[in-house]
Amino acid sequence: MIKSIGAIEFKSIAKGIEVSNDMVKKFYVEVLYLKSICPGKFLIIIAGETSYVNESINYGLTKGKGYIVDSFIINSISEDIINGIKHKYKTLENIRSIGILETNKVCSGIKALDKTLKYSDVNLVKLQLSFAIGGKLVYIVEGDASSLEHGIEEGKSILNSKDIISDSIIQSVDNQIIKNLI
Repeated sequence: MIKSIGAIEFKSIAKGIEVSNDMVKKFYVEVLYLKSICPGKFLIIIAGETSYVNESINYGLTKGKGYIVDSFIINSISEDIINGIKHKYKTLENIRSIGILETNKVCSGIKALDKTLKYSDVNLVKLQLSFAIGGKLVYIVEGDASSLEHGIEEGKSILNSKDIISDSIIQSVDNQIIKNLI
């Protein structure tokens, strides 16, 4: 079972690859996500035991100094986030309402999603990381209206206002929308 994840978002693809290689070789961590992302950034997300993730991310931040856009370490991570990164989702029936949060940085968005999932009774429907969306992160959660409102507000509460692009709560979402989103 994965206990922690961490990520570093670099503003240089070359430096991101170099530092990621050193992080993975030096510490016992699993790579969950390793890609160039829009617009010309690089992202690594690692997982593992808390101490290894902490050491690896801290090492990467030191080695990548001057090239870092954002980063995070999340302990006691929700399995839904791990599955979302891997594009594996629970089969959810009868989705009636959804909440959406769009951020301009991947790391900030994942931190917000973690808080949304931990502090409200919602389920992850979709997680979209940066690819073909200009370096943004978008997550969609489902639940009842009050849980969605509370969860999205909790997620937004840890973000700078400049990191939030938009949020929305859609009650009585049409089945065609859900079918095509998932």
